[in-house]
Amino acid sequence: MTTRDRYSAYADRIAGVSPTYAAWARSLDDGLVALLDEVPEQQRQPELVFAVARRLGADPTDPDALRALGREARPALVEHLRSATVQANDPRRLAPVVPLVAALAARIGRPLGLVDAGAAAGLCSIPDRVTLDYVVPGRPDGAELRAPGRAPRPGVRGRDIRAGARSDRVRMHTAVGTPAVDIVAEATGTVPAPADRPIVIGARVALDPNPIDLAAPGAFDRLVEAVPPEATDRTALMREAASAALAVPPVRLRGSLPGDLDRALDHLPVHCEPVVLTTGTLVYVPGADRQRVVDRIEERGVHWIALERTGILSGVAATLPAGVGPADPDAFATASLDGVAMAVSDPFGTRVRWLRDPNL
Repeated sequence: MTTRDRYSAYADRIAGVSPTYAAWARSLDDGLVALLDEVPEQQRQPELVFAVARRLGADPTDPDALRALGREARPALVEHLRSATVQANDPRRLAPVVPLVAALAARIGRPLGLVDAGAAAGLCSIPDRVTLDYVVPGRPDGAELRAPGRAPRPGVRGRDIRAGARSDRVRMHTAVGTPAVDIVAEATGTVPAPADRPIVIGARVALDPNPIDLAAPGAFDRLVEAVPPEATDRTALMREAASAALAVPPVRLRGSLPGDLDRALDHLPVHCEPVVLTTGTLVYVPGADRQRVVDRIEERGVHWIALERTGILSGVAATLPAGVGPADPDAFATASLDGVAMAVSDPFGTRVRWLRDPNL
């Protein structure tokens, strides 16, 4: 896919959420395409480019501002893009991740040691601090999703406004403490049973080339640079997640994948079960190194939970059912457990289609 095609596809995908970012993506001219082609492919992600542009003073409400920056500050833009690691660290991505963590925790039966690789500010390092509700299609017989051996949790019945059908709201996991973050997502397919016990995380390590300390002045402002200006609800949710993350601060390590994965794992105490978590991280890792990450996780014999763009991990892609692929906007990302695809979702984690039950 060419740079221009990538940005055109991004514009189509984001238009309903952010007309300003869609306009920026569609504003690429030959000069801007040539500029972006000067930087490594993984540094051309639209959210990354737009975050850097805003940091350099471009106004996202001005459709011409990106082109103007490319003309007037080309060297600075190229320099910043080569080393940029901005991630929005969207906590909505936890919607398909929390059930995987809960299933693994139930199977292991001891505290998890979480290595969040590409953690940024760690807003996805807090699956235990998430109260997750799924809105699922209503079942004609009125049956509720059940956790094994437990009574059904109360569901909130209502109408699916988009489809006009009845829907049920099911509590999938309750946060272990406060502050916490409340996440609601639509779920279809082989939806797993609600967690029958809270997730217990005994240690967490945040690995990132430029880890963000949320307690530092201006840290949150830096974090939301990649968030479209219209996405005020998303920013509010990130602020909620930031409060939860501050309550359980990780060990922050400056480093990258694959070279520093061992160092991060070695920080975990022996009483914890090691789990590597990647959420939208590996798209920033060049292809050859991406496979080295997968290989090293397997060599270390540790668990791996991922939510990554569909198709970028060949091993995970091989476990997808026929007909499920990145061309489907609701299969933009694949949630996997230990290299096996469990669910697919839209880019924001708000619509999750379960392919397998992680509890089996």
